Amino acid sequence: MDILALAKQEEEAIIRDRRYLHEHPEVSRQEENTVAFIKQRLETLGISYVEVPKGGILAFLGAEDAKKTVLLRADIDALPIEENPCNLKQKKTCVSKVPGVGHLCGHDGHTAMLLAAGKILQEHKEELPGRVILLFERAEESGGNLLYLLRYLYENKIKIDGGFGFHVNPNVPAGKMSLDFGSITSGGYGFEMLLHGRGGHGSAPDKANSPIDCFVAIYQAMTQIPVKYVSAKEVCAFNIGRVISGSKRNIIPETLDFAGGFRFYKKSVGDTVIKRFLRQVEEICHVYDCTHEVTYAIGPTLPIENNKQCVEIGRRAIEQHLGAERRVDYGMESFSETFSNAMQFFPGAYGMLGIGNEALGSGAMNHDPQFDLDESVLYLGTAWHVAFAMEFLKNETAIDFTPYAGSPDQLYDDMNYKVE
Repeated sequence: MDILALAKQEEEAIIRDRRYLHEHPEVSRQEENTVAFIKQRLETLGISYVEVPKGGILAFLGAEDAKKTVLLRADIDALPIEENPCNLKQKKTCVSKVPGVGHLCGHDGHTAMLLAAGKILQEHKEELPGRVILLFERAEESGGNLLYLLRYLYENKIKIDGGFGFHVNPNVPAGKMSLDFGSITSGGYGFEMLLHGRGGHGSAPDKANSPIDCFVAIYQAMTQIPVKYVSAKEVCAFNIGRVISGSKRNIIPETLDFAGGFRFYKKSVGDTVIKRFLRQVEEICHVYDCTHEVTYAIGPTLPIENNKQCVEIGRRAIEQHLGAERRVDYGMESFSETFSNAMQFFPGAYGMLGIGNEALGSGAMNHDPQFDLDESVLYLGTAWHVAFAMEFLKNETAIDFTPYAGSPDQLYDDMNYKVE
């Protein structure tokens, strides 16, 4: 099977599908028309599938009793962001037709590439040395809805031997691919907190107890967490994204609302950070005679930690089927990815497909209104899916992996991950 040539033959269809999806974006948990589009494509291709309510679609190729099963994943939702009709250099080839909503992360391309990969695999199913499952995930941007798909696989005892996915990345040159060892995306902890003090007049601060003073102390303590409690060999970042308190210059407020989060590349770091942060808040509130309540919290969510052997398979897929010159080393990204949750149940690899093209103007970061794709590389992503599936299913070396011991619901409980 000449995978690269087969993917190149699908290039026109991939771009057509991507442009349709781009012009008709739907935000997380509202992807009804996108799901219908995917289902129609799968039916046309003769690929059996299951629509999992709220979760998305699982499509199946190959025998159910196959010796090995590999899962390929794409996310399908868009963002609640108004798209700029221009990229960094010129007008885009297509723009969202839905006001305030745009595929500004590349999930339209992810979906189109995986649909084309499904077509190739279906047309060559007699050459498949195992079973392939295509996963189309809803609400990746909002997070959580992957649970419904994982729950379906778990409850129906569908064993996955390995998984693969990738994200388009404007920091990687167009047409290049990275697949690195170890942690490559961050985990996180997000919180919203309310401090309660005692309000009063600015002329008599001794008769009041400002929560602003308490917050300032908490913020200063937070700056020390990555320095004092995290090894210099590890990475931990934090931010405060919201502070709301008071309304008058001479009135001491009674409450202060603040929100933020931490990012890290190892769950153990996240566990330490959260423990220290909450302890600091409690002790500082005690010193300042304030009380606090956590009104929202999530995490520690998990970083993607690529399985070494799956990375080796994915690299071999690039070198043998797409060209060794396409592979580059890129390293870690600071964004988070829900596929990390799926990879607690099977070994996997997650990579980056380069779409950065200065001449074209596709260099704005994901979630930026000017974000754009270099569509000429999309067929390479399709080929990468197919090549990984074939190489994984042919691989006879046992993969070293210890799956999460509980159910998907237990995993999400461990992460304090509430799913709507």
